[in-house]
Amino acid sequence: MITRKTLIAKYLEFFKSKGHAIIPSESLIPKNDPTVLFTTAGMHPLVPYLLGQKHPLGKRLANVQRCIRTTDIDEVGDAFHHTFFEMLGNWSLGDYWKKEAIEFSYEFLTSKKWLGIDKSRIAVTCFVGDKDAPKDVESEKAWKSLGIKKIKFLGKEENWWGPAGKTGPCGPDTEIFVNGIEIWNDVFMEYKKDKRLILVDGMYCLYDGNFNLNKELLELINSLNTHTVLVVNGFREKGYNLVKNYDQTRDTNWEAFSLEEKGIKKDNPEYFKTLLKRFKLVPKEVIYFDHDKKNVETAQKLGIISVQYKNPNQIKKFIGKKLYYFVPLKQKNVDTGMGIERTLAILNGLNDNYMTDAWKPIIERIEKLSGKKYNGNEKAMRIIADHVKAAVFIIADGVVTGNAGRPYVLRRIIRRAIIHGKKLGLQNFTERVAEPVFEIYDDYKELKKYIVWIKATLKNEENKFNQTLDNGLLIFNKLANNKMLLGKDAFLLYQSYGFPIELTEEIAKERKIKINKKELETELKKHQELSRTSSSGVFKSGLADHSEKTIRLHTATHLLNEALRRVIGHEVKQRGSNITPERLRFDFSFPRKLTQEEIEEVENLVNKQINLGLKVSREEMPLKKALSIGAQSEFGAKYPEIVSIYSIGNFSKEICTGPHVKNTREIGKFKIIKEESSAAGIRRIKAVLVG
Repeated sequence: MITRKTLIAKYLEFFKSKGHAIIPSESLIPKNDPTVLFTTAGMHPLVPYLLGQKHPLGKRLANVQRCIRTTDIDEVGDAFHHTFFEMLGNWSLGDYWKKEAIEFSYEFLTSKKWLGIDKSRIAVTCFVGDKDAPKDVESEKAWKSLGIKKIKFLGKEENWWGPAGKTGPCGPDTEIFVNGIEIWNDVFMEYKKDKRLILVDGMYCLYDGNFNLNKELLELINSLNTHTVLVVNGFREKGYNLVKNYDQTRDTNWEAFSLEEKGIKKDNPEYFKTLLKRFKLVPKEVIYFDHDKKNVETAQKLGIISVQYKNPNQIKKFIGKKLYYFVPLKQKNVDTGMGIERTLAILNGLNDNYMTDAWKPIIERIEKLSGKKYNGNEKAMRIIADHVKAAVFIIADGVVTGNAGRPYVLRRIIRRAIIHGKKLGLQNFTERVAEPVFEIYDDYKELKKYIVWIKATLKNEENKFNQTLDNGLLIFNKLANNKMLLGKDAFLLYQSYGFPIELTEEIAKERKIKINKKELETELKKHQELSRTSSSGVFKSGLADHSEKTIRLHTATHLLNEALRRVIGHEVKQRGSNITPERLRFDFSFPRKLTQEEIEEVENLVNKQINLGLKVSREEMPLKKALSIGAQSEFGAKYPEIVSIYSIGNFSKEICTGPHVKNTREIGKFKIIKEESSAAGIRRIKAVLVG
């Protein structure tokens, strides 16, 4: 049997022989990227380099990256889906392209020196082309030159990867199948998906009897929470303030700009040319809304996407297709990925991933604890094995259980494992099921390092949930009157008391109690939309967008980190950050609440460095040297042998991928708006830039 460690060793050895530097597996918590909750692919840590920044180890890279995906969590339980998985990946950062990438994939898969798969078992798919990108005939040609005849062309849903968030690097891919099962995906990042600027004209109509129409327009625009909305002309001070107030709880960026003062009329092409020039835009980067048909037609003649907003339904139908556009990247990149679990199953002739050595010891532990066999109990045992393994890795990267974001995902998967454990008669089992995980993945040193904490977290969450289930049963008995449970009550049990839907249905079935399924499904559908957003972790913007405001706040985070060390002690260690164009959020290790005097001292120290106009410089050096000269690193993070160091004058020195401002005066005034607890021993600061 080919083992997990053998496959990893072969893969890394192969790509090392092809001139690739081997980089470490990054944390499951993406650095400086709030567009996702977890690292879902190997490309996440490499976004700055995919966008053109030089990587310290060169243009060819390879590694094995641990990943978490929760978008299809309900599919876990079959033979192939997983919440936690490992991805083997190799990258070309502006070096080799499609032909070479495909040849590398083919050689590793088919050569007897490596995996030795018969090429007759291989089939591939390529991108068929659409309005955003042409048909990928280059990949087709490369496969044909290697003697592959089974080639199929498919659309974006199957053969396009990315971006990871709302915007970012993306492109067509070619997928490789062995006996009908996907084994490898070669992604060719030729494009950056970008968001258009939204120009809205005629906001004065808020006061001219058309409030409802404009309110619907505002609702629509506010739903586009990754975009910047620019109000141009025709707005009054009072009207603009109303828009701002209306928008205060939303995420959209509202700005104001007027050309009327210069006497340029909207039906004049010069009006739009001046707008484009003012904001350094080309027509395809803009969506223009106006109530005036003549203005819309003038803009359209210049190639600007324009809509007359008299019909909100028409707008909604139109805008979903036009929000984004695809820009060819100056640096073309290759990003390939091969899932370890699925590949192991194929190589060993198995039709069940959970029978590979990456899973089997965990399944065997569940069998031993439950006294039941895997056959006949596959779904429950797979879910338990998958979710406990995922929880182990998430906890090891510093996440604690909670009710939102990453903590919510962690709590959800632990509780889902417990529910299925009860079906097998298991009690107080999660920490014991976790024990084989530490043996399988002993190449991840951080797991053994935090084993006590990980097991304690699992045990505590299981104890809490058992109490929740007991309480939920009491509520169930009160709500289930006359052999009927209303759908809204079943949902109440789930939402307010943490009582799982499937458990409610199971108990109801045993007691011959009917549930109003239609009502329950309506409530669940509403919740699932919110839950899906939380699980996939899509937030506004992110450092991957490289916006000016985000970059300023990113540099301010470095100043904050050092200021905290100087004010409250050098034992402070960064435990995570989340940066959007509106604010920064910074987690750090510290045992108590900061005093108001300490907060003010930290804030003043940061602003002092900003006002000094310190130069921000970048250099590359070996990791050991960087640490020896005092460069700060994030707690628990793994770094390659060569790293980038950003120095802010003589004040701060930190290992980071960037980007940053060139001078601290570019940052603006720094203001701490909140200091609070994030977890046991972890404090959190939220800060903004003002003025």
